[in-house]
Amino acid sequence: MKTKTKLTLDCLDKSNVWTVTPSELSQMIIDAKKKREEFQENEKHYMNIIKVVFDIQYLKREDTAKISQLENSHYEVFSTPDEGVNNAIAIRKHPIKKVTDLTLENIQHLEAYEVLELIANNMGTGWKGLPLAVQDIIESAFFVDCTVMPTVTMRKVGGIIDRRKEDGYEVLELEKGTWLEGIFMKPKPKVEKVHIDYSIDDEEDGRKRRRKHVEEDEDNFEEESFEEEDEDMDDEELKKLDGEVDDEMEDEEPDESNLQIEDFDAIDEVDEDEE
Repeated sequence: MKTKTKLTLDCLDKSNVWTVTPSELSQMIIDAKKKREEFQENEKHYMNIIKVVFDIQYLKREDTAKISQLENSHYEVFSTPDEGVNNAIAIRKHPIKKVTDLTLENIQHLEAYEVLELIANNMGTGWKGLPLAVQDIIESAFFVDCTVMPTVTMRKVGGIIDRRKEDGYEVLELEKGTWLEGIFMKPKPKVEKVHIDYSIDDEEDGRKRRRKHVEEDEDNFEEESFEEEDEDMDDEELKKLDGEVDDEMEDEEPDESNLQIEDFDAIDEVDEDEE
């Protein structure tokens, strides 16, 4: 069985404050005031969140007339440790009396029938007569369907009202002369927000992976560079070698002492002819 997590004033925000009861809030305030300096430092912040949902008054437990008056106004009164002249706290949760009291925060903590009661009390405007902003707020938490039909058709056995009820919808019927407006509403599944936990270990692993990747890239780059240098050096040496050979061949002159025998024979033949 899932147990409810105990909230503190430090944990309150404008969404989860709607889940707190007056009794729980009184105990949270008592616990927080035990750390007097911390409470005084953050009291304004706490009250800005609490006042969205609750009215709070401090008073003396002995003032029975005041307590009776507050209880008649739907306050709940709780004893607290003595604080000067006050030793009690009165807390009242704000009633949501009209559709314009609805917010994206409090709509999540209402039942479908409670929202339909607000619509029913909204001067008979029905669903389509609501401001679009209010419709958007309601539809953030509920599936809503609205149909206008002749009363006889709407209420016939096995008709749309019966089918919607079988599907888990709450129904509001608003008479429009001989016609009927049916507003059908049921809560949407609650979706828990996923919070990504970027732990130190994950960050360290990520840094290691990135560092390894960079080092591998650097090694590959150095090897490729050396290979390219070797290839360039080989080409340059070959060119240089070819140039030196060509230069030597151009500078080299015939050596008469190395004339071949057939060269002398050719000279003798020429001389004989001339004679």
